[in-house]
Amino acid sequence: MDALPRLPAPPGMLLHRFTVKPRHLDDWLALWPAEADGLRDSGFTLHRLFVETDAEPKVTLLASHPEGLFPDGSTLPVRQPAALAPHVFRNAVTRPVRCELLTSASESSIDGRIAIMRRYAIVGGWDRFLAIWERIVPVRERYGFRCLFAVSDVPHDLFTWAFDFAGAWENFPDAQRGYYADPERVSLREVFHHMADYSIHPARQLLL
Repeated sequence: MDALPRLPAPPGMLLHRFTVKPRHLDDWLALWPAEADGLRDSGFTLHRLFVETDAEPKVTLLASHPEGLFPDGSTLPVRQPAALAPHVFRNAVTRPVRCELLTSASESSIDGRIAIMRRYAIVGGWDRFLAIWERIVPVRERYGFRCLFAVSDVPHDLFTWAFDFAGAWENFPDAQRGYYADPERVSLREVFHHMADYSIHPARQLLL
């Protein structure tokens, strides 16, 4: 499986996360295009959008702005428009992040594929972790897991990335067996020295 084309890292990358209330996802999805237009009108570029699907819908939005905030100077987090407020919890957080890898989504690239969202609490030094992770990515992609994005929140020691694969969430453990048995991946087990904690969730890729 070929890797998706990599895009240049944009300046002012932001990672925005919040939770949609149970049974409100369809309502939020209906209102989202207007919010996206508003963000673009404010100078944001929208890069990637995901909704985690194994619990309450958790939204991850990758966006960028040259100044890293709203043009009027208001501080983070990104405001939640009144129309969306009944459908989301007030737990939105937006943080500047360093873009390590970025791709774009298209109808053909997401067809029949789910995303796997992974978040790590990093210990033991970012440079050492990233040096190992950069070697892990091509091994994953040889087994059909295409990297979609990766960002580093260095001040909070959080690393967020996602890859996709052709299958369903229940197929994911079996789909990984060959990857984890690969001798090259076995040699990179030291990556766990740098992960104090981690979470893994299936997610829908949404087009922007």
